[in-house]
Amino acid sequence: MGRPAFQRFLTTPATTTGARWGGQYATWAELSASRCDQVRPGGAYVVDPTCGLASLAALFAVASVPDTTLLWATVDAVAGGRRELMPGLHEIDPPLVGTTDRPLWGVATSGSTGLAKLAIGHADSWELVALHYEQAMLQPAFSGRTPTTLATCLPLQFSAAFFMTVLPSLFLQRDLVVFPPHDWSAVSQARGDTFVLSVPAVAAAACVGTPTPLEMGHVALFLGGGHVTKTRVDLIRDRFRGVSPANLYGTAETGAIAVDPDPGHNQHVGAPIPGKAVWIQNPDARGIGRVAVSGVDCCHHLWRPGEPPLPTGDHVASTDYGRFDAAGNLCLEGRVDGGEKLRGVLVYPRAIERHLLLLPGVADARVLIERTDSGLERLVARIVGEVDPAAVREHCQDLAENERPGVVDVVSELAAGAVYNANGKLR
Repeated sequence: MGRPAFQRFLTTPATTTGARWGGQYATWAELSASRCDQVRPGGAYVVDPTCGLASLAALFAVASVPDTTLLWATVDAVAGGRRELMPGLHEIDPPLVGTTDRPLWGVATSGSTGLAKLAIGHADSWELVALHYEQAMLQPAFSGRTPTTLATCLPLQFSAAFFMTVLPSLFLQRDLVVFPPHDWSAVSQARGDTFVLSVPAVAAAACVGTPTPLEMGHVALFLGGGHVTKTRVDLIRDRFRGVSPANLYGTAETGAIAVDPDPGHNQHVGAPIPGKAVWIQNPDARGIGRVAVSGVDCCHHLWRPGEPPLPTGDHVASTDYGRFDAAGNLCLEGRVDGGEKLRGVLVYPRAIERHLLLLPGVADARVLIERTDSGLERLVARIVGEVDPAAVREHCQDLAENERPGVVDVVSELAAGAVYNANGKLR
């Protein structure tokens, strides 16, 4: 028999720090006391992160038993039979065949391609993940100091929320605050250095809805989601006074990859975080290839429920193409699966989006190919910001004719809430 994921943590549970979520609060000592007699070594379990503090109690109930598989995902993300054991906790058939000699974790990807999958790794590395994030990202964000509070307004099923707020809070005995995306008062009122994880669309919506600027000089705000435009960085700095924004790039399969501490230029996503191996796989003459990553937070299997899990080997090849600039910053050059046919011609919507983001006033953009039942195909640009559609069309004259959007829909930041999905991505 091996060890549980939280063996070291359970010897010194904190009584002075804990989690505040949805108006409820519990110390880590209280949450770690949760047990479930039906959780057994070698079993596989889904902990649903949408159940408030019950989710954290269920996390402890599984992570305190040796050699379990703990999938941190909504139950809908895991197909097949399941049996509820306690609030937020379900037993399922193990995704990996054979005996388990190490505890396993799994988190669901956002499913941006429409094919959601779960990344699976070794849970006995969680403590190392927490220590790595503390030294590589949290402390540098506060000039070497250790933040007292880790907070997020994202659904906790986001892999970044789990790795960057939940795990460090548990292992490093920090306060965890899960707050609603429309109300950042808990952040502005927090005492001491506060690390906040969000995405650009959610932070921008909060800024638009803030009647008076909030004092945020104690806050380091990490924004996940690829590039962050200058329009949004300026808005955030105007409404959240003194905040230190940073751009975070990573995936569920790889964990955090790169951080840009001065975003808004739309040129790169920053340098790889310290201690993370990042390289370009099979680069072409321009140095562009598939971004490959190795580290303690990388998965070793990818599993689509209903299919056999696929091993990743000793590294994970991400779904993005990239290159390094002369300063060592990682520049994204589109998705591996990003090409689509439009009237028989291959176009790359991500490349068109990058061009649109260069236009002043554009805060976010998505380009997609719409196909009607009659077979008509057209290129559509959906834009958030303060810009005239005519200016967008003029800006696109620099593109090849088949890359120019035929339809341009512009939505203001004030009305942008309706055009984003639960993962903070334009529909």
